[in-house]
Amino acid sequence: MRHILIGGNGFLGREVARQLAADGSDVLVADLDAGLAPELAGRAKNIAYVRADMTDRASLGAMKIAPDDIVHHLASKLIVPNRPRRGRDAYFADCIVTGTDNVIRWMQERGTSKMIFWSSDMVYGPALTTPRSEDHPRRPYGSYGRAKVAAEDLVFRARAAGLDATVLRPRLIIGPGRLGVLERLFGLIARGLPVPLIGSGANHFQFVSAADCARASLLAVGLGCPNMELNLGSANPPVVHDLLSSLIRRAGSRSRLIRTPAAAVKSVLGFLSLLTISPLDPEQYLIADQNVVLDIRRAAQVLGWDPKDSDEDMLFAAYAGFQKTRG
Repeated sequence: MRHILIGGNGFLGREVARQLAADGSDVLVADLDAGLAPELAGRAKNIAYVRADMTDRASLGAMKIAPDDIVHHLASKLIVPNRPRRGRDAYFADCIVTGTDNVIRWMQERGTSKMIFWSSDMVYGPALTTPRSEDHPRRPYGSYGRAKVAAEDLVFRARAAGLDATVLRPRLIIGPGRLGVLERLFGLIARGLPVPLIGSGANHFQFVSAADCARASLLAVGLGCPNMELNLGSANPPVVHDLLSSLIRRAGSRSRLIRTPAAAVKSVLGFLSLLTISPLDPEQYLIADQNVVLDIRRAAQVLGWDPKDSDEDMLFAAYAGFQKTRG
């Protein structure tokens, strides 16, 4: 039995591969990159690499897979504000939806029936309840979330045909080496500049670490990839104002937090989005003043999983990694 990590050369995939290899499993990382990431290459004899494109049926078909192999489907596209400027639904659907359909068909053709599918909490959209359970309605804000919903639906239909698939919905995954939407925030703090909030900062905003996510996937594999959806997030996330105040203090920065009227700021960002010059994507700023917290009790009950990393520690570790890249 092998673990095949589709899109396994990314930030989360590398941690999943590392934990699987440390557990003694044989791992095949399949990705578009030219070669295995340096932090994995040479560190474990039981990690191999193959270049593959999940949007290309022929590329997937060239990969050998056995019926008892387990597929970890991590491949996706990241949200980057204003890119692409047009055709965002098709942009995300090409990789996330078409790619997922190809992976499922490839597995079915080879008689392989075990999958860990990495989705996102962005399938939920506006919070109707807090914290949001896995049964919360899926009404995403934008193209990325809609693509993830469509991909989940493909997985749900494949379950009826014999696929055993655990769908994992993590909150915002952060840590050293992954910046994304946090890069501008870290830049302000590093220079000691004011940090504007969207709103008062009295809302809770949850993170989750790659290490905690990877542990959850290994636990799900150990249970045979149960057919259910599971939220992943930190425990007891603080309010945004306290979270960022902690980061500023630990960073030794002179920055101060500036509260703003959320509705006005969102209106301005919406206008800038129309001009394709907004610093944030709508799926990012529309939730900035909301309580964005997932109910993680099902993962605890089913997997015996509990998150080890706190939001404060995760954010500071990501900031420390950012500082190292600046020299």
